[in-house]
Amino acid sequence: MTTLSHPFKDSPEPLEVPKEHAANVDTLYEWIKEQPRFPAFSKNHAHLFLHACLWNVDDAKKALQKYSQIHANSPEIFDNRDIMGAGVQMTLNATHMVALPRTTPEGYRLLYYRLSDTDPSKMNFTEAVKSFCMFNDAQISVDGIMEGYIVIFDMKGVRLGHLARVQFSPLRVFMSYIQDAHPVRLKKIYIVHTASFINQVMALVKPLIKSELLGLLQFTTAGPEEIVGVDYLPKDFGGPFDEVATMHAEQKKRLETEYRDWLMDSGALKEAPKQKNSNSNSIKPPVKAFRGLEID
Repeated sequence: MTTLSHPFKDSPEPLEVPKEHAANVDTLYEWIKEQPRFPAFSKNHAHLFLHACLWNVDDAKKALQKYSQIHANSPEIFDNRDIMGAGVQMTLNATHMVALPRTTPEGYRLLYYRLSDTDPSKMNFTEAVKSFCMFNDAQISVDGIMEGYIVIFDMKGVRLGHLARVQFSPLRVFMSYIQDAHPVRLKKIYIVHTASFINQVMALVKPLIKSELLGLLQFTTAGPEEIVGVDYLPKDFGGPFDEVATMHAEQKKRLETEYRDWLMDSGALKEAPKQKNSNSNSIKPPVKAFRGLEID
């Protein structure tokens, strides 16, 4: 049972919903409350998931169901969400994960990820996935209802040794979560400074990628300044904002000081175990087939 406000730490009261979608938010929230194995999802969860699914109630139901199931079935990633844990700290000290300050004219947030320590021995893949999900959950809390996200993965410094440390089980969980349960509108994924062994990377992940997500991927050997305007970027790439390392340190500190308890509390947002000899505890399935979260 959660004790803090989710999915937005500082917004315990329901956010304002566009009038034309208010009835659907109410309908979804009433359905949520009828699900005996669901966690204590809030009305803001209903709003967030509906927005991510382009206001389609049945798709939002499926996404919420998948979210609660993945959280319950993947404790190595979604339990013990202590930002000060050794594995998470190792990841945060070997990477840069930053939300860039300026949004696009469409209202999209840019997220930038890269290695800060290129030693493959510093990467534990399961802990990396766990840390990535924690960072993104906190960013959703900071942003509120965001029109969309553009992701930039910088492969500079990535080696074959990193690829050798990828584990299939957490990779499969991660790909399922991002495509079917992560409540955001994903607009584009840029892979910059693409490594020479990118085909080997894609051979590993392509069987797990749906066509909608595959269509969002764009690869380039150039840097981020070649694909987004420098006005959105840090000084590392000729932009006006603080260096990536500085922004990462600031956002890492925020996670450690403002979001530590909140992230640990969020571990309770998972499907409850089935009770033996009972058919009444299963999640009531939506009627329509799943189309998924909004992926352009």
